[in-house]
Amino acid sequence: MEYALLAITGLLAGVLGGLLGIGGSVIMIPAMTFIFEDLGGEPTGTQQWMAAAMIVNFLLSAPSVMRHRKAKAIYFGVWKWLAPAAIVGIIAGVYISRLGIFTGDNQNYIKLAFGAFMAYVAGYNIWKLFAKQSEGISAEQADKMSPLRKIAVGGPMGFIAGLLGIGGGSLAVPAQQVILSMPLRNSIATSATTILTISWLGAIYKNAILGDDGTITRSLLLAACLAPTAMLGGYLGGHLTHTLPLKAVRVAFIGLMVLAAYKMIHGAL
Repeated sequence: MEYALLAITGLLAGVLGGLLGIGGSVIMIPAMTFIFEDLGGEPTGTQQWMAAAMIVNFLLSAPSVMRHRKAKAIYFGVWKWLAPAAIVGIIAGVYISRLGIFTGDNQNYIKLAFGAFMAYVAGYNIWKLFAKQSEGISAEQADKMSPLRKIAVGGPMGFIAGLLGIGGGSLAVPAQQVILSMPLRNSIATSATTILTISWLGAIYKNAILGDDGTITRSLLLAACLAPTAMLGGYLGGHLTHTLPLKAVRVAFIGLMVLAAYKMIHGAL
């Protein structure tokens, strides 16, 4: 039963992660909380789930990036600044996540932080539903933009990814739209490419320092259950980014984020 639910979780995480350029942890971590806490599965813990989700983030982003590249939607002039800044950020985030306040019984702090972050994502997407949409700048205009503005997106993206075990796209996609004035589809494609660039490093570092909160063997087992369907979903989601209007998908995504935020915050409290 657990394995079937993990496979379904992987598919959903892959589709939404590929579609919206956010990675899949915002789906996988709350889902594993439900599977292993509410349904009485084998207990593991938030740190263990984060470690497994970071492995899967790399695997599901690869097929979605292939689709984004085919559509010529990636702003490589932005990515070349986002990626190095995000690498520094993700190392710092993983390190801080292992401090005493975030281990053992205090893992509830991570659940609260993750729930609050998902509430932010839901609020941002509600605002985007009613905000006046603009095309945004072209790739050529983005290339000429100050590198500091791009670093200001990449650094926090990596830090959030490392701290909460997520892809970082939930921050990077809206930040690229707001700070860099990029179109939504190009923000999604560039975010997915940055996740592919940094997530492998975060996954290795996170799993290497699990300590008493889990084992690499358990992370690999969880990732093996999630990854096959997540990769399939990642390619499908990347395809849908360029073929479907995002408004209807955004409504479903808002509902999912609200439910997931409630689940994480309620569970922690």
